[in-house]
Amino acid sequence: MRVEITCENRVGILHEIMQIFAEFRINVASGELGGDSGDKVYLSAPVMLATQYQAIEKSLGRVPGVRRVRRIALIPSERRHFELDILLRHVASPVLSVEREGRVVAANLAAARAFGVSLDRVPGLQLQRFLPLLQVAELLRDFSVPRYGVPVVVRGRAYRLEWSPITLADSPALAGEGGAVESLAGAVLTLEPQEAADALSEPPPIAALWDFDLRRESCLQLQEMAALQTPLLIRGERGSGKSTFAAAVHYLSPFAAGGDCFRLQCAAGSNALKLPHSWPARGTLVIEDLEQHVADDQVRLARALQVTPPGLRVVATVAQRGEIAPALLQRFSNLVLNLPSLRIMRPSLGRFAAALLRAEFGARDAPELDAGTLAQIQGHDWPDNFTGLRDYLLVAAQRCRRRAGAMIECGDLPELSAQALPPWLGWSRGLDYRQIMAKVERALMEELLAECRSTREMAKRLGISHTAVANKLRKYGLST
Repeated sequence: MRVEITCENRVGILHEIMQIFAEFRINVASGELGGDSGDKVYLSAPVMLATQYQAIEKSLGRVPGVRRVRRIALIPSERRHFELDILLRHVASPVLSVEREGRVVAANLAAARAFGVSLDRVPGLQLQRFLPLLQVAELLRDFSVPRYGVPVVVRGRAYRLEWSPITLADSPALAGEGGAVESLAGAVLTLEPQEAADALSEPPPIAALWDFDLRRESCLQLQEMAALQTPLLIRGERGSGKSTFAAAVHYLSPFAAGGDCFRLQCAAGSNALKLPHSWPARGTLVIEDLEQHVADDQVRLARALQVTPPGLRVVATVAQRGEIAPALLQRFSNLVLNLPSLRIMRPSLGRFAAALLRAEFGARDAPELDAGTLAQIQGHDWPDNFTGLRDYLLVAAQRCRRRAGAMIECGDLPELSAQALPPWLGWSRGLDYRQIMAKVERALMEELLAECRSTREMAKRLGISHTAVANKLRKYGLST
């Protein structure tokens, strides 16, 4: 039996109500507070008899502040549950809820049929079992996860996966909105059957972005820019993740819900760029490596992009110092996303290395790095950024496996060149050693002075005394 009690909102009234049920030795299985005006108490007592209810109703009527007591068929949470269950049963597309680690919490009948199991067996299963090529746990933990149009295959049938976050009520909605990643409790996934894709379309690979160190700010900007319509230019060094971020723009953009991703691959040589006769009506157009086009092709591309439909989002990538024609540069002048190089994120190199190894070998089989190995990796500049680091770690991991080890040691690492790559020779012509080092030290102190809050923090960053920092600032005429 279920009871609705309308009462005043005063301190102690719920205790008095529950005390009456205790006096009649009636077990209350569940309860809920709410109502349209916040003045309702809903209680479920499955073993309560009709005669007991009549006596309890009279006792409740004598409690100060209780206005009305009546029997109801369902308490509101039960009604919402049954209504939602009935609605989901009639939804033809698979719908399921998963935890952050990829475990299925609930699913509808269509999802059970798509997975080929009975409905009662779906809760508790790992989504990775049905989507082995999708790194579900890694993506749900990641800062910028794909939301729209993710292509997946379940038991030989193609679907488009849509992702909606489930966030904690007492935490900010998403890390992209200023909150912590821990505010993400899970996700609701919808699988829409995929129609035959356009022959020109090419779904980009799904990859985690790893929001560590300075890369977090890039992820924040990405989430802000992904839902917009203005063309986006992504700048970065070779191997810094330009293509990965371009793919993330597609999967974070609402345009991916009803459209495909189209790619224009740049190639050197005149008239190498082949433009389509007409642009697709909806989706994402990714143009790789703009700087590799000759000037005439860049002008042709700039003219062609002037007539793109409103539902097509244009994203382009370019090298950090790549040359772009003025007409094309103007087209991408509003939104620019700059990616940091790996060598300026040395404190987080261990986290990046662990993430790369997990992506290659899985969370269980990925080897770890010992302290000496990490120190050697942090001392290198990594001119190819993540591409170079990944290949380097793969060689080390293979050597580690050959000796049946569980941790990568210094002996597993290939030789690294100690040569640094900054363009020192160019700007240092005409200067002697002391002048060169003075200019480098002054530039370093200026950057630290702008970034750190005090000279003590600067000393901690550099690993020298506070007095030494103060002397250097005085030497170069820099003031805090």
